[in-house]
Amino acid sequence: MSFPTSHFSSERLYELLPAIYRLRDADQGYPLRDLIELMAREGRVVEADLAALYDNWFVESCADWVVPYIGDLLAIVPLADTGFSPRAEVANTLGYRRRKGTAALLEQLARDVTGWPARVVEHFERLATTQYLNHTRPHNLSWTSLGDANALELLTRPSDGPFERVTHTAEVRRIAPRRGRYNIHEVAIHLFRLGAYPLTRVPARAVDGSGRRFTFSPLGNDAPLFNQPRSEADPADFAAELNVPVPIRRRALHHATGDYYGAEASIRLWLDGTEVELDPIVACHLQDWARQPEAGQVGIDPALGRLALPEGESAEEAEVSFSYGFPANLGGGPYRREESFTRIVGELTLQVGGTVDPGDPPPFDTVDEAITEWQNAGQPSAVIAIHDSRTYRETLALSIPDEGRLELRAADGERPLLELEGELDVTGGEASTFEINGLLVAGIDGGGAIRVGGTLDRLTLRHCTLVPGLGFVAPAGDPPPPFEPVAPGAASLIVESAQAEVLIERSILGPIESSPEAEIEIRHSILDAGDPASSAYGGVSGEPFGGPLVLSAVTVVGTIDTRQMTLGENSLFLGLVTVERRQQGCLRFSFVLPGSRVPRRYRCQPVIPPGSSAAERARLTDRVRPAFTSLTYGNPAYAQLDRRTASAIERGGESGSEMGAYFSLKTPQRLDNLNRRLGEYLRAGLEVGLFCST
Repeated sequence: MSFPTSHFSSERLYELLPAIYRLRDADQGYPLRDLIELMAREGRVVEADLAALYDNWFVESCADWVVPYIGDLLAIVPLADTGFSPRAEVANTLGYRRRKGTAALLEQLARDVTGWPARVVEHFERLATTQYLNHTRPHNLSWTSLGDANALELLTRPSDGPFERVTHTAEVRRIAPRRGRYNIHEVAIHLFRLGAYPLTRVPARAVDGSGRRFTFSPLGNDAPLFNQPRSEADPADFAAELNVPVPIRRRALHHATGDYYGAEASIRLWLDGTEVELDPIVACHLQDWARQPEAGQVGIDPALGRLALPEGESAEEAEVSFSYGFPANLGGGPYRREESFTRIVGELTLQVGGTVDPGDPPPFDTVDEAITEWQNAGQPSAVIAIHDSRTYRETLALSIPDEGRLELRAADGERPLLELEGELDVTGGEASTFEINGLLVAGIDGGGAIRVGGTLDRLTLRHCTLVPGLGFVAPAGDPPPPFEPVAPGAASLIVESAQAEVLIERSILGPIESSPEAEIEIRHSILDAGDPASSAYGGVSGEPFGGPLVLSAVTVVGTIDTRQMTLGENSLFLGLVTVERRQQGCLRFSFVLPGSRVPRRYRCQPVIPPGSSAAERARLTDRVRPAFTSLTYGNPAYAQLDRRTASAIERGGESGSEMGAYFSLKTPQRLDNLNRRLGEYLRAGLEVGLFCST
């Protein structure tokens, strides 16, 4: 509840006084009016508190801290904290209990408890059985048409076949450990852990000079297009492919093009500024670009994120709207980041791209123009904000004066690509600061790295991606082969400033080279050298060791050579770690390979008894070695732990969460919470299995 106009306005209260008192008050310098203002201010505090108390009567409008108390009135047993409010579960509890035991209820419960979209499958409906003639089920056939390629594809896509319609013979293996599924008493809950992140009207990447072949990804790499999920028309309906964030299948696009393409759908396309209508759109298999659309058509391969025009047609520019998949809000993207913005009172803000309100100065066309304007303005602190998701090809060199501060920031909800022609050289004076927030940074012609020199005092990277391998390039060939990394294993960040303090949060980047005196802190990020044997962190200019490190919830693909590991926690080190000073620092709740030289450990994996043979060490290491869905940058499940990973890793982080960059997702706790709730709502005699389909 909120009051449109406060009843405790100082002007309103003052007007209620008799005129004689107001005249005398004016003669004495308005002391009474000042007293009324103090009283009105306190009255507004009480008024706001009353409004909040009224809001707290209802679960839809109450404060987050009130939700557990309302849940207690309904005898809801609290669950482990997973970082988001249980408001939806508490609000729907009475509805849950009225529909207890139904499959639709289990699907909604899974969604509300875990925060992930879900699909429930009752596997007795998928059994091939002899049917009773008085109760036939025409949809449940004991044979499958080999001509129905769409139905056959659903057996394996998405993973574990949540949408398949084929019947199976009975299995005796149990479903709870995810070994068997098809039996009378078994129910599967498929969870979709990847989110669909929408990008609006971004430039597609031309594969060659023909003007006929493009990739949806502005980097040029192949990446599947994801469905932007729609809400079910009825809460009692089961989720379908259109209701969950999954990769769009070629056959799904072919059979229901209008469901996936259009203004209210997941994909849109503009050629030379003109939007392409639905009719010309066709689904194509463009693996080797051999299958071309016919004249007047536009071919889209959603599995690879590719676009093709027929012979004789071309476009100078293609713009696309689509969604990509990723496990978390990490590395920059079209998600809320406003809380991570650094705000300085009186700082200069310069806009690049996007639109402006009438009367405001026009935005700059390039980042370099905005930097020049900042240098000419002489302001000590400035933010250059990019207000769209375009590609900016720039040659940049920054010189930040003493006590100066510059931030390159993507506006909230945008993900611009900054393509660097050469390195981004940042030279700072004493007590200077440089920040990047929300940018995707890659290079062309050997560029793409960020080099920090001078006496820069502080460098901060938040929600950024410095593309591992410095970007992608198209090898020569006809037809063009897939894009490859420009420089696998090349450093993305080079810190030459000896006094720099570097903070990296929720970012993805390639290897780091650091001055031995610089201090580096990395949190909730991925440090990827492309190979566990390559250097992910080391010294600059031939130095054997990089500066002191603090790592918290980081997945490191590569080796680390550091002067000091001040703290390493909840992290995965896939390569050897060598620390020069092991008397200081601590490594806790992490996976680190045998042979690493690190400071004292606490609850790290693998646990190897002293005196173990080489074969025993290898066996114990392999037993808990992390397994990933993918370690290839650009894959939707990049650096995501596979469900086959040993429990010592999947639950080995502090508070029982997983080790690595996705520690904050608290995946084990979400699954545990769901298992606890299923005991209350699952029908007697049924057994449930949880499957992560993405």
